[in-house]
Amino acid sequence: MGQLLTFQEYTAGGRPQGGTIPELLMDFVENVSPKDRPALALCRKSRVTNTFIEWLEDVLPSRGYNAFNEGVGETQPDLVTPSRTFTHVQLFARWGQVSDVQRAVMHKGFSDAYLYQEKKAIDSTLNDIEHAIHRGSSATGATNAPRQFGGLLNILTTNFTNACGITLTETVFNDLVQAFQDNSVDIHPTVAFVNSWLVRTISQYSTSVTRNVDAAARVQELVVEQHKSDFGDVYKYYSRDQLKGASRTATGNSIVLADPSYFETGWLQQLMSESLPRTGLRTTFQVSAMCTLIYRTQKAGGGGINFIPYIP
Repeated sequence: MGQLLTFQEYTAGGRPQGGTIPELLMDFVENVSPKDRPALALCRKSRVTNTFIEWLEDVLPSRGYNAFNEGVGETQPDLVTPSRTFTHVQLFARWGQVSDVQRAVMHKGFSDAYLYQEKKAIDSTLNDIEHAIHRGSSATGATNAPRQFGGLLNILTTNFTNACGITLTETVFNDLVQAFQDNSVDIHPTVAFVNSWLVRTISQYSTSVTRNVDAAARVQELVVEQHKSDFGDVYKYYSRDQLKGASRTATGNSIVLADPSYFETGWLQQLMSESLPRTGLRTTFQVSAMCTLIYRTQKAGGGGINFIPYIP
């Protein structure tokens, strides 16, 4: 009786190594990278025609008694003229190249490698714009440096604070909302942009909150969608572009409160994709946009940085 032979057609990891067994590659590409962009969705859009944008802001004098003696002569008060605020238009761009072979061969998960890579570049650029809206730092673009517009965490000052390790309790949250009124701002914040730690923190609050619960479900609902304060309702929006501490007991977390009707994205060029001239046996695409964040007044936003979450 002859010796039985063992045919090893798999590698140590279980992958066929070129024998008679074909591979099975499923016909989809899974990509769960985030594409949530709450600020970009809430801010209205406008058209701009220059890379340097200015607008005017004014204030009323402080409230006073305004009492004069009878028959007094006229006075010459110091008149305050509107002040200018500015921002820069930032240029966003991505490129990609796909060879003719990559476009000609059959792929699993997509039919055209060029269109697939182009769509990824578009989504990535929109993510970058959202990130800049939250964290951008203003830069003029002088001396061969790219222009950048200031994001929420860098333009807010009047109602913004450095918490220096304070825990974001419900009382502290309400203090942040109240700061708008205490700083003589006739604006009520309606949204709160927070990271995943602070999303959970706000859901622990127990006073005057809105929870949507189906009574028939008999479940305990621990999610707060809307916080009701003495100074208006504030809707909670999860933003992965807000600053986040390393743990639920660490500092370094930020929160932005705002009325989004005072903020808009100004577009010098809408997001566009175009094919560039061919160079050899390949096709190149370019995705670009030119936009900025226009804040009619930075007093329409507030919040702070370096908070500690409150998660029992």
